[in-house]
Amino acid sequence: MEDPNSESRLPPGMSLNIYFSRDEQFGQLKMLDFLAYVIKSIFTFLVPKFKARWYGIREFDSFQDTLNLYGGGIKLPQGPSLDITIPFQILKTILRTDDEGYFKFPTPQIIEEDKTAWRTDEEFAREMLARLNLVIICCLQEFPLASNLDPKVYGNQNSSITRDHIKNNPDGLTVEEAIENNMLFILDHHDALMSYATRTLIFLQSDGTLKPLAIELSLPYPQVDQFGAISKVYTPSEHGVESFIWQLAKAYIAVNDFGYHQLISHWLNTHAVIEPFMIATNRQLSVFHPIYKLLDPGFCNTRNINALTRQNPD
Repeated sequence: MEDPNSESRLPPGMSLNIYFSRDEQFGQLKMLDFLAYVIKSIFTFLVPKFKARWYGIREFDSFQDTLNLYGGGIKLPQGPSLDITIPFQILKTILRTDDEGYFKFPTPQIIEEDKTAWRTDEEFAREMLARLNLVIICCLQEFPLASNLDPKVYGNQNSSITRDHIKNNPDGLTVEEAIENNMLFILDHHDALMSYATRTLIFLQSDGTLKPLAIELSLPYPQVDQFGAISKVYTPSEHGVESFIWQLAKAYIAVNDFGYHQLISHWLNTHAVIEPFMIATNRQLSVFHPIYKLLDPGFCNTRNINALTRQNPD
């Protein structure tokens, strides 16, 4: 049975025709840019699918396969002749003449400068602060780390990170000394995401940079939440198999952080929360009101984006 109080999705092809007043609709350039990136996303999704179907290639063989999603492509000539050769604006957006290339996404700046920089712990920690989701990084207040989940429902979800895992911090401080001096931080996705639930313990070094000390990955017990979590802790390593396992652990952190940002921080706590205030502002305040003038730039395109997101949440 369907919930009569829930929204229903529009048929394919109609999601771009949701009614909004003219001042809340995408402008021409915004719509063209949006459609161009949709087409690029579809293209980069379909090509691997065709390869998997016809050539049996179902996974990346090397990191170069990932890099091939960015940059490169078919480069187009620059200059006024492009306006004559490609008359439609949306095709100009798709067939970019900058570094993106034909049906390609722009190469991330870090990889563009150094294709291996992402592997270092220093860069991993720096990108934590450079990302949009840095506000959930907290100063550690207690140790061992505790979960806020109800143990009667979810069992023991407290952290498995011990003092032995972080005794080799760069400054030789004890856990208590590091906490007292506000030098230990935690990026905790454990209670929000399963599986893999992640906790990352970060140390503020004397030179002002951050360094990950330990990563905890957790899985729920199969079919029985009350038994708690199956957890394993990983520490930095630069040699042998352990170094590759450490890189994979950091990859789980990045994936969880991105997912949390997109779904919770960005969509729920920003776009979805602000929409009622947008509607109330448009209904209750004059466009000449100072508060309206202050809020209006931040509301630009938001309702249109929200409508498209609800139709295509994936």
